[in-house]
Order: sequence, then structure tokens, then C-alpha cells
Amino acid sequence: MHLLTAAQQDRLRHLARRSPAFIGMRVIVHDDHVEVTHPESLELGFETLSATLANTPAGQWPEVVDEHFQRTIALGTQDSSDIEGPTEVVLQHTYLRLAPADTGVADVASYADEITPGLLRVLAFDRPESIVVMRDEDVRRHGFDQLFDAGLENLAGELPDRYLESEGVYYLQGSDYVGSLVLVIPWVIEAVTGVADAPHGALVAMPARDQFLFHPIRDRDTAGVLAALDEIGQLTAECHANSAHQLSSRVYWWRPMPVGGLETVGHHNGAGMVTYYSDDFEDVLFTVGIN
Repeated sequence: MHLLTAAQQDRLRHLARRSPAFIGMRVIVHDDHVEVTHPESLELGFETLSATLANTPAGQWPEVVDEHFQRTIALGTQDSSDIEGPTEVVLQHTYLRLAPADTGVADVASYADEITPGLLRVLAFDRPESIVVMRDEDVRRHGFDQLFDAGLENLAGELPDRYLESEGVYYLQGSDYVGSLVLVIPWVIEAVTGVADAPHGALVAMPARDQFLFHPIRDRDTAGVLAALDEIGQLTAECHANSAHQLSSRVYWWRPMPVGGLETVGHHNGAGMVTYYSDDFEDVLFTVGIN
């Protein structure tokens, strides 16, 4: 909880002790986590919650703390008999998926990795009426590697049959996995555009779980990249604001291997794009301008 002062840490522990999220449970509040001893056995860490509270006005803390623990308890106590079934069946329902870091997912899925600040890559189990994050014990039971491989393959199957395209900006909408298609972006670019190589990467955005936007960066197209950045930024801000299942309002640069990863390049603030290019992204803009 290094993001909080000592006084703020004390307040967090006090709010945890009196939170209605724990009604009917026996809990022990430790320095850095809450231990639930009855009727379930759970450990709920403070790390994610502390990061959220560090940027939250003091008057909103009780509500934020209560909502956080309610979400985390729900994630940790839902019926998991189907996830405990035969591995070959579980693999058929496993998907890689994006999850906001402030939802408490990391408290029950320590294997989750941050692909860019604020967004985690997790393994999800698809049920007819819901999608749940696989917990650490689920991953240990079935094996991370084969769950990951199945998650990639099943995610690729969520590519929508139709999409919108304007001036090289592609907008995809569909299932609750479409926003997570950024996790297989090289394949998506090839499947949608027919171009197998994107040496300069692409602009990408994931405003909501069911929406994905991208623009492959081409040679001799600096003006096109900047125009696409503005269009994607504006669309992303609108879609993010109007969605009940938000992921991110930012626009990213997907960097191909060997570097890989997502780098934030800007967001739309309602009046225009606010950009924060890295030296590497500046170099790409220069390179595609002279090639």
C-alpha cells in the first residue's frame, strides 16, 4: 500500500472492517489484505484497491471500498463446479480476455499480466449466461500453457463477420470478446486486410468489451496515421463514454516483435486529441514519411 500515506492506510483498514460487503462473514483485517475465514476461505489484497483510492477523493472512499470488496468476493465465491470438470471440456470454453485492473481481478488471479497500464490479460471461462475469470486454483488444476493456447484459439473465433472501414480505420463490434482481439492483433490485421506483415505496427483502441478499432501503419502515410489517430481517438472517447462495459478511452500503438506490446499515444478530451508520443513512435512517424 505504498501509494497511500500511513493515515490513509489506517483509514482503508477501518473501512474494510466496517464494510457491508463482509456481512455474515468472519474476517481478519491484516496490514495488506483481508482474510475471510468463514463461510469461505479467501484472501483479498489491498494493492489494486490502494492504487484506485490514491486517485479517489476522500469522500468517495467508503463507496469505492464497498464496491471493490463486493466485486472481489463475487469473483472468489461463485460456483466453479463446471470449471473443475474435465480439462478437455474446460479448454473448449476458455478464452483470453482483457480486464480492467481496477476490478479486483488480480486479487483472485495472480497469474494475470498487465499488457498496458490499467489493463490485464486474463483467462476467462465462458458460460451460457456469464463469463468468469479463472482463479489461480483453476489454472493450477488444468495447466496454464494449455489454457493459454486454447484461449488464443477460441478468441480468434470471435472475429466478427462484418466490420466498418473508413480511410484505413477499421471498426469491429460483436461479442464480449471483440475488444480483447488486440491480444491477437497480427492475426486480425491479416484476416481483415489481407496483409500479412505490419512492420510499423498499428494504432489500436479497445473502448469497450465488444468493440475494437485499428489502423495498420503503412509506408508513405504519415498524414494518414495522424488522421487515423484523430478519428480513432474521437470514436474511442464516444464509444467508451456510452458503454456499460468500458475497457479504455485511450489510443495505443501496437508494436510488432521483437519489441511487442502496447504503448499509449493519446486520448480525445472532447475538444481534440491529447497526444504523448514516445521517441520510438516519433521515429516511426518520421520513417513512414520518408519511405
